[in-house]
Amino acid sequence: MPISSPYPATTHETVPADEERAVAEVLRIVTERMRAQYPPGTPARRDAHPKHHGVVHAMLEVDPGLPPEYRVGVFAQQRMYPAWVRFSNGSGVVQPDKVPDGRGVGIKLMDVPGAKLIDDEADAPTQDFLFINHDVFFVKDAREYIEFFRIVMRDTLPTKFFIGPNPFRWRLKEMKNAKNTRMQIANPLAVQYWSMVPILMGDRPAKVSVRPARPRGDAMPAQPGPDFLREVMVSQLSGVEVCFDFLVQLQADPGSMPVEDPRIRWPEAQSPYRKVATLRIPAQRFDSPAQMTFAENLSYTPWHCLPEHRPLGGVNRCRFSVYREISRFRHAATGAARREPTGDERF
Repeated sequence: MPISSPYPATTHETVPADEERAVAEVLRIVTERMRAQYPPGTPARRDAHPKHHGVVHAMLEVDPGLPPEYRVGVFAQQRMYPAWVRFSNGSGVVQPDKVPDGRGVGIKLMDVPGAKLIDDEADAPTQDFLFINHDVFFVKDAREYIEFFRIVMRDTLPTKFFIGPNPFRWRLKEMKNAKNTRMQIANPLAVQYWSMVPILMGDRPAKVSVRPARPRGDAMPAQPGPDFLREVMVSQLSGVEVCFDFLVQLQADPGSMPVEDPRIRWPEAQSPYRKVATLRIPAQRFDSPAQMTFAENLSYTPWHCLPEHRPLGGVNRCRFSVYREISRFRHAATGAARREPTGDERF
C-alpha cells in the first residue's frame, strides 16, 4: 500500500511529485517520536490530542428541505444519527487545561449505511468528522510538516519554524495561524470548531464547522484545576441539552478557495457557511472510568468516511497513513482491540 492516500487524486487536487517521499518521512518522524515517548510496556496515547475531556453521546439531526447541493452523503435525507463526540486538547503533551492550546472535536456518526473508504473498515456503519478551534492551518503540505517536526524533534523553539535567520523566508502568516489556534478557553461546549482542511460534499470541495447554537459567555474560573474543562462539561451536561449547528461552506472559486493550501481562509463573502444539521448533546454523565477508557480507545480519522465526504488536499493525504499508524501503535501498546463503536454502548 502506498505511504500516502492509496486513492487516486480527485480532479480538485494537485499532488506534488515528491509527496510520497515527504509523507514517508513525516510518518518516520512521528513513529520514531511515539516509540521514544512510549517504550515497550508503556500505555501509549495519541500523538496529537492525547488529553480528552470526555466522549459524549449525541444525535446528529439533518435539517429538512436542504438545497440539492447539500443533500449528499450523510445529509442526503432528513434523519437522525447517533454519535460519539470526543472533546480534547491538541498538544502532544498532557498538560493543565489553563495552558493555551488547540482544542479539538471528533464526531463519529453511527448507523451510516454504505461502504467507507478505508478498506479494512469498509463495512463499519460509522462516519468521522474532525474539527479544531481555528479555521486555517499553519503548514501547507507534507514538506512543511517535515521542517516543523525536525525543529520540534531537536528540542529547539518551535518559533524557529516561523522566524529563521533568513527574513525572506519568515512565515509570519503561519505563525499567526498557529498562535490563534493555541487559546485559553473556559468551556469546550461554548467554542466554534472548523475542519481547517476541505472534504468533498458530493462532487464539490467544502469545509465544515460546528458552532454552538446558543452562545454562552463563560468566564475562566479564578483558580482553574488541571482538568477544569472536563469539570465544566460535567456541570453543564448534568442538567441541560447542548446543541451545535453543523455548518458547510461550499467552494465557490478554486482560486480564492484553494484545496491544496489550508493556510488560506475561504472568504465567507463568496460562500457563506450554511447550516445543514443540528448536533444535540443531551444531559448526561460521561466521566465514569469505563467511559473515559472507551474515549481513550476510540480512533478518529477523516478517511473513515463515505466517498461523498472524501478528505481533500495534501495535509489530508498525509493524515491517511499517519493517523492509521498512530492508531495501530497505541492499540498494540495498550492491548486494546481496534473496533468501531455501535452507538449502543452505555456506561
